[in-house]
Amino acid sequence: MNKATILTLLCLSLAFGFAFAQSTSEPIDLGASDLPIASIDNIFIPFANPSLLGTTHARGVGWAQVIVDRKLQKHYWLIANMEGISYLYENNERTSNHTIGWGTEVFPAHLMPNLYMGTAYKWTNDKYAEGALRSGVTYRPLNAMSFAMTWDNPHKAAPQYRFGAAIRPLALATFVKDHRVELSADFNYVKDSQTAYEFQKPTLGFNTELLNGIGIGGTYNMENEGAMLNFSISTGKRSIGSFTRVQENANTYSVGYVHLTDQAFAPFLGLNPKHWYSMRMPGEIVTYKSAKYSFGPFQIFEGKQKSIEQVIAEITQAKNDPTIEGILFTNPSFATSFALMQELLGALKDFKSAGKKVEFYFDNISNGGYIFAASIADNIYLNPMGTVDLRGLSITSPYLKSLLDSMGIDVLNFRSHKYKTAANMFSETEMTPAEREVYDSILQSIMDNVIAQISSGRGERFGKPVKDIIDEGPYFLAKDAHDAGLVDKLIYQDELEKTIKESAGFSRKKSVLEDYRDYSWAKPKEKQIAVIYATGNIVMGKGAAGKMIAHDTTVKLIRAARNNKDYKGIILRVDSGGGSAQASDIILRELQLAQSKNKKPVVVSMTGVAGSGGYYIACGADRIIAQPTTITGSIGVVGLAFNLERLMEKIRVNWSTVKKGENADFGSLYRAWSEEEKALMEYYIEEVYEDFVRKVDAGRKNLSLEEVHQFAQGRVWTGEQAKAIGLIDDLGGLDKAIEHMRELTGIKGKIKLVDATTSCKKGVVISMKSNPLAVFPGFDLVNDVSSEYIELYELWKNFRDENAMMLSPLNNASVKF
Repeated sequence: MNKATILTLLCLSLAFGFAFAQSTSEPIDLGASDLPIASIDNIFIPFANPSLLGTTHARGVGWAQVIVDRKLQKHYWLIANMEGISYLYENNERTSNHTIGWGTEVFPAHLMPNLYMGTAYKWTNDKYAEGALRSGVTYRPLNAMSFAMTWDNPHKAAPQYRFGAAIRPLALATFVKDHRVELSADFNYVKDSQTAYEFQKPTLGFNTELLNGIGIGGTYNMENEGAMLNFSISTGKRSIGSFTRVQENANTYSVGYVHLTDQAFAPFLGLNPKHWYSMRMPGEIVTYKSAKYSFGPFQIFEGKQKSIEQVIAEITQAKNDPTIEGILFTNPSFATSFALMQELLGALKDFKSAGKKVEFYFDNISNGGYIFAASIADNIYLNPMGTVDLRGLSITSPYLKSLLDSMGIDVLNFRSHKYKTAANMFSETEMTPAEREVYDSILQSIMDNVIAQISSGRGERFGKPVKDIIDEGPYFLAKDAHDAGLVDKLIYQDELEKTIKESAGFSRKKSVLEDYRDYSWAKPKEKQIAVIYATGNIVMGKGAAGKMIAHDTTVKLIRAARNNKDYKGIILRVDSGGGSAQASDIILRELQLAQSKNKKPVVVSMTGVAGSGGYYIACGADRIIAQPTTITGSIGVVGLAFNLERLMEKIRVNWSTVKKGENADFGSLYRAWSEEEKALMEYYIEEVYEDFVRKVDAGRKNLSLEEVHQFAQGRVWTGEQAKAIGLIDDLGGLDKAIEHMRELTGIKGKIKLVDATTSCKKGVVISMKSNPLAVFPGFDLVNDVSSEYIELYELWKNFRDENAMMLSPLNNASVKF
């Protein structure tokens, strides 16, 4: 809305006040006016009922001024309302009044929602000790009903009480948006001249906003036969209005006001201008966003990294925004796992179910970028000189046996089965037949999903099967991509606005979503479910959540959640290729205690990968949910050891040992292992594997022990394959996990997910947009190379003392797309 329109509305609102304003000779006290205490929802909340500062409707800054004889008087208020706190400054000629108010919701929404209490203290000039106190309490059990009480404690005067009630008679009428018809009644309980308390006649009121942004209402005081009329215009993040108090042979005045708030009002008159939401998608989308660096009280986060929940919440907000008719992605460039991409696509499909559009513009399109866009886009636009790097999927692994052999290093790869290939890169010269079999199966399953997604998104625009389209890529010439139906139009970015206007009928764009005002009186009672994020390698000891699954840290999180009576269940979000067998077992034990001792259901929601140890900690859950392309299974055990005897000979280093005990130097690096030592390790690996299988058998009631053995043996599966053989229960993301949790707990009302991982964080949070060292030439190359060594070092540090590991051979970065 332009400035001229706003000025016009301001004039209209003030004109309403001027039309009625006449003279007054007595002081004006807004706190003693006939504002309805049970239904007031504007900037004057702290004057009438400070308990409602616990809602968000008072929030913002404002100005109000008295109008008498159609003239602005030297009597005004400056109002600053924050989250639950208010400061009011009143200036009337030479008198200054100050008021500090406070209000809050008494109980959390999962205990008893919609009960508010608050108080305000008012004093004149510097007479702090002679102030007046107004306190209040409000209860809104239903969206159609509100009850309130306030009591005043003036300095050296008798307390006064006010009781109020309000209803929304059209709350059940679905054709009236936001129930914006309100009727109220307020009763004053005060002392009369005989020093006895009695009820005065009521003040009756009404308020309407049947047309968004136009508020009309009033009250009538039956005791003094005074009336108060109000009128307001609300648009954007501002409200302009006035109210006039009329009483025969008594005070008559108007008060004009302006309210600026950080919450947007519903679109004016219900007129919803159509906008595209320009959604930025740089950086990385992860299961859990953890601090990149931590020191002292400071937590430093990667600015371009977002959790999948953050992105989905953004899409949901856009869906619910009445002014957003489409999401426009311009050169989206983000990294994520295929499973998280599917969760993101699910949110965009939900967005489109509201009749809204999704469109893309690219200068160049990567392989994964095209799979993403083609699966959901209404239209894809490409720069005339751009490329579409559609090429399919691959898994590539290095093999170091020959290198290590030339250095004189022998590798002992103790694997439970031929499919347990996590250590093969050290012990083999090339991909084994078992590895190739598994990788081919995994890629085929993921490729089937890719083909299905692209086919459902735009398969009808191709002149041939999607598989052929992929096999003929990459498309280096934009015209070839267009001719094949991969993109809809070749345009430059400066032509985008005109093009989307032609295709959708609107072209205005927003880069920020509005936080709209919620007019609801009553919030539903919530049932809380704890969400614990288990991401990274599974290790013994302590560690930062989100970077690793350290047994001690993770167990403390689970224990706190299972012992918290507010939580009705636990959702474990797993994104891990496994790690320590012992740490995995300890974590599984704590989850089992939640089920058996605390009687709390556990639902596992797998994201990118939940293999080996990642599957182990999940196997006892009441329900296991995964995306079709989640990498899971890998039920097996591996042990890895190195023998440096030949290397020592090459570098002419001799070792001598004195020992007491036959196996005192068991597993020494400087000598070859004996056959007895190898047999002992093989026995250990076999027993740990058997225990793994028994744990899966105990957790998966739908599978027999023989069936678990059949699907185990270190074999890796996609979520779709795992669902078919019974290793998981259902396909989907966090929303599907919530469905199963609702079924297990019997919760009928609202479920609130509580991040039981992040809630333990304390300190100062800092978002780092980029690495300041990146300005130096060659930094990216050095960073890429060093990160590989850092990753290997972290693996060695985490697992150097582990005899048996539950590691998946595949992780989120294994499948190139």
